[in-house]
Amino acid sequence: MSNERTDEADLRAATQQAVDAAATAYTEDASIDLEDTLRREMAQGGMALDDDAWVREVARAIRSGHHVSFAPEGDAGAAGAVGDGADEQPTSPGSLGGDNGGA
Repeated sequence: MSNERTDEADLRAATQQAVDAAATAYTEDASIDLEDTLRREMAQGGMALDDDAWVREVARAIRSGHHVSFAPEGDAGAAGAVGDGADEQPTSPGSLGGDNGGA
């Protein structure tokens, strides 16, 4: 297994853990600043996050009750990057979802 693949898998796992923690916090208290909580959880996982559009999109999906998943495409059980199985995915350059091809 290459280091690049391991690094990507580690990044996806850390991102998933941060998003799940933020979603759980929101479920427990819907009055929290979800975007700030998501940024804080990402930082605690050692990830710098400077893509405000990505943060807003993930937070919107969480608020809408969608499960946000960062499993690689083609994995069993992967429902796409954001949403409930629909083709709803983060498309911001640098996001982990879909073919975003940059802007």
